[in-house]
Amino acid sequence: MKHLSLAGLVFFMLFGSAQATRPVKTTIEVVAEVNTSVRVYVEGRDVTNGVISLQLEDKNGYMFGVTPAFQFVGNASAVSLTLNQPSGGGLLSENNDLMEINNAWVRSDGAEVSSDYPLYNQPVYPTLQAIPDRERGVKVRFSSAKRSEAYPLGRYSGSYEIIVTPSV
Repeated sequence: MKHLSLAGLVFFMLFGSAQATRPVKTTIEVVAEVNTSVRVYVEGRDVTNGVISLQLEDKNGYMFGVTPAFQFVGNASAVSLTLNQPSGGGLLSENNDLMEINNAWVRSDGAEVSSDYPLYNQPVYPTLQAIPDRERGVKVRFSSAKRSEAYPLGRYSGSYEIIVTPSV
């Protein structure tokens, strides 16, 4: 009888604990916030937060140059561009001579507009491959305010900054 009651006790413990087992659950809430992101490309190269160089050359008696086209890739609907000039307002020589520079936005249709104001509603593409023509895009034109011979000899330089502001 002891053997049977021990087996009955084991059966009761197994059966009784199986009845008392109940699953529990934990919920995991997953959140992902996608922020607006735009990359700047010039000639197929990512120049976001980088530097491009432009050499001005004498053209019709003025120092002149135009950047390659800028394209924008990302998840924004469009971007606005602002051009910040060097603190001196132009290029400085190694002797601190100032070359005043006139600059303008060159829109993708070739028209020039003042760079004193932002350039709004520039297209943003989802991928680099989606850009229809990498030669077309916004450019910046730089030209000296005076004829080349009005400036002392030397090498002049300065940094301009394009601020790209995405629109949602």
